[in-house]
Amino acid sequence: MLIRKNISLDEKYLKKLQPLLDENGGNLSAAIRDTIELTDVALQNHETIEQSIDFLNTLHSSSSTEFDELIESGEHTIINRTALKWLLKNSSGSLLDDELVDELINPFSVQTMLELDAYLNDLSQKFRWDIEVSIFCMDPNDPDTATIMFSNGDSCLRDFFAEHVALFIAKWKQLDIDGFYRRSKSIRIDFKRASFVSGEVPPGIKKHFGYFDIMYGEFHNKPIFWNKLATAYKITGYNMVAFPRNLFEDIVAGNVPDVVGIFETMVNQPIMDIPLSELLVLIKKIFTVSQIVNNIEIDVEPGHEYVKILHSYRNEETVSKIIPYFVTIFEANGQEFDVTHSNRLIIFKHRVQGSK
Repeated sequence: MLIRKNISLDEKYLKKLQPLLDENGGNLSAAIRDTIELTDVALQNHETIEQSIDFLNTLHSSSSTEFDELIESGEHTIINRTALKWLLKNSSGSLLDDELVDELINPFSVQTMLELDAYLNDLSQKFRWDIEVSIFCMDPNDPDTATIMFSNGDSCLRDFFAEHVALFIAKWKQLDIDGFYRRSKSIRIDFKRASFVSGEVPPGIKKHFGYFDIMYGEFHNKPIFWNKLATAYKITGYNMVAFPRNLFEDIVAGNVPDVVGIFETMVNQPIMDIPLSELLVLIKKIFTVSQIVNNIEIDVEPGHEYVKILHSYRNEETVSKIIPYFVTIFEANGQEFDVTHSNRLIIFKHRVQGSK
């Protein structure tokens, strides 16, 4: 049954009906019928029109977040979680650029450690990382020490977030990492004030987050060379020796190599300025990495210093020529060592001044 009635509508209601009018080719009766259908559905779940309107407004505001706006603007993008974890895992050990740190943490948005705490938690919530940040320090304005906890969330993303914060803290408050503790669902970092050149990454952060930074840089600079070198080491079972070209040239020419000069070049400081305990550590590091010997054991306890060198050379003449390399370094440092050697082992014992 068709019932015709006259209705009056203000201009504002006609404007609200416009999408339905467009949908129905300008047919006002059809648009009103659609409106009635929508109203009927809304009232099935709510008692009044007002409740339906409030619900729809709430739903709209909650569905359109700042995160969605970042995606719509093209500033951010969506990536599969598995792919993201792969990227983060396979780039770990490479330090983040300053621009990337400033992109995540706006240095002009925080003044105190308390503000940073709130800022980081808001950031995690906005990006849906589900990582909780807690900052503990005695002086929120100019701290000498601080502890930051990163809890929950994905472990790779947690490391990524922690590195951002550590680099920001270093530049913002001149703090370096003093202690680093990783658990299954958290990371705790202890910071302390440190002296380092402005613009440089402090040693604690390099140790815990930039341990592959130099290597990544060299890989990118000379990818063909490093790929071939890695292949060669792998094929030979790492049974290769690497040392400076000048040393190789002296050996081939039958000359006595300038071991001290080469050593000083590698450590970038005069050998006389190096304390004995540090010298032994450097010897272990350099000669082990070069694989001139298999392994080096050291003891740096004052008065009991020694160096044990394990090698696989079977030729006695080869062993007799290796010993002077170490003796020359010790003498250049003003130290004397007694040396004994046997099959596959050379032992240097520090000679206490005044003893024979």
